[in-house]
Amino acid sequence: MKRHAHILHIVHFMRCAFQMKYFWTGPWGMSRILFLLNRYLSPAISVLALFCVSLPNPGPKSIRSIRSIDSERSCLSSCKRGIQTLFLISIVALGVVQATLVVRVWYLFSRSRLTRLAMIAAFTITNLVSLYFAIMAGIQLEITPNLTRFHIYGCRADRPPRFWRLWLPSLVLHTLLYSLTAFRALKNRRVFKEAPILKRLVRDGGFFYFVVFISVLFTAIGSFLQQYPTINVPAIFSNFTVATTSIAASRVMLSIHSLAAKLGSDSAWLLNNIELSRVPWRQGATEGEIIVDMFRGNARGDVYDQDEPDSPSNSFMSLKTSRVGRWDDETW
Repeated sequence: MKRHAHILHIVHFMRCAFQMKYFWTGPWGMSRILFLLNRYLSPAISVLALFCVSLPNPGPKSIRSIRSIDSERSCLSSCKRGIQTLFLISIVALGVVQATLVVRVWYLFSRSRLTRLAMIAAFTITNLVSLYFAIMAGIQLEITPNLTRFHIYGCRADRPPRFWRLWLPSLVLHTLLYSLTAFRALKNRRVFKEAPILKRLVRDGGFFYFVVFISVLFTAIGSFLQQYPTINVPAIFSNFTVATTSIAASRVMLSIHSLAAKLGSDSAWLLNNIELSRVPWRQGATEGEIIVDMFRGNARGDVYDQDEPDSPSNSFMSLKTSRVGRWDDETW
C-alpha cells in the first residue's frame, strides 16, 4: 500500500506545470472544480488508508498494555470506522471522476435534452447503488486480532464478501458514456474525418474506458480469489481502481485543455455540439491549416453540404486561411 501511494503521488505531480497553466488560474467553473477535486482527493484517500493501517488494533499484546475493556472497544471502533470511512470516500472519489466525464459528454449533446437527462439519471442511480454496496460492505466488516506470533500489528479486517459489487455500477456508467461519445463521432462522420477534436475525444475515451475496464476486472477477480491473499487483499484494500481512474481522468482533462489552447479556443466551445456542426471548415494543404468557407447569396443554413451541386446561390468563397497551431499530439 505504501508503494501504491508513493507511485500515485509521483504520477499526480509529474505534470504540475500543466495543472498550473490550465486549472490553477482563471475563472472558477465546474470543470476546474471537478479537476482539482479529482486530482487531490485520491492522494488524500491514500494518506487516509495509510493512517487506518497504523491505527491500534486490540489483540493479546495491546490488551495487556491497555488493561481496560473500554480502551479495547475504543480501539476496535476506531479501526472499523476508519475502514468504513475509506470505503465511502472511495465511492465519492469515483463519483467525482464520473461527474468529470458526464460534463465532458454533456457538451457533445447540447441539442438532445433526453440524452442529457438519461446521463444524469444513470450517473445518480449508479452512484447510489455503489454507495449502498459500500455501506453494506462496511456493516459486514469484521476486525481481526493482531498476529503477535508473526509480529503483525495495526488495524486489520477480514475481506468483505462480494466486494466486487462496488465497481460494477461504475463500469456500466463508463460503458454508457463511451458509447455516447462513439455515437456522437459516428453520427457526424464528415466532421469526424477532418476534426481533431472528435478524434481526440474518441481516442481519449477509448483509453479511459480500457483503464476502467482493466481496473474493475482486477478488483472483481481479486475479490473472488480469497484463497490467494496476496492478490485478494490488494484488490480490496489498495484503492487500485480509484487511483487508476483518477489518473486517467486527469490526463483526459489535461488533454482536451491543451488541445483547446493549441486551437486558441475554450474547452467548452470545443465540446459543444452546435459549434462543431455549424462551422463549414476543412483541412488545408499543410498540417495545422484550417480553411473556413462562407456562403454568399441565399445561404440555407450554417452547415455546408458537400453533396449539393454548385449554383450561384450556393457558391462559396475561401474567407480565410490561418495557422492555428501545429497538430503535434504531444499531450501525453
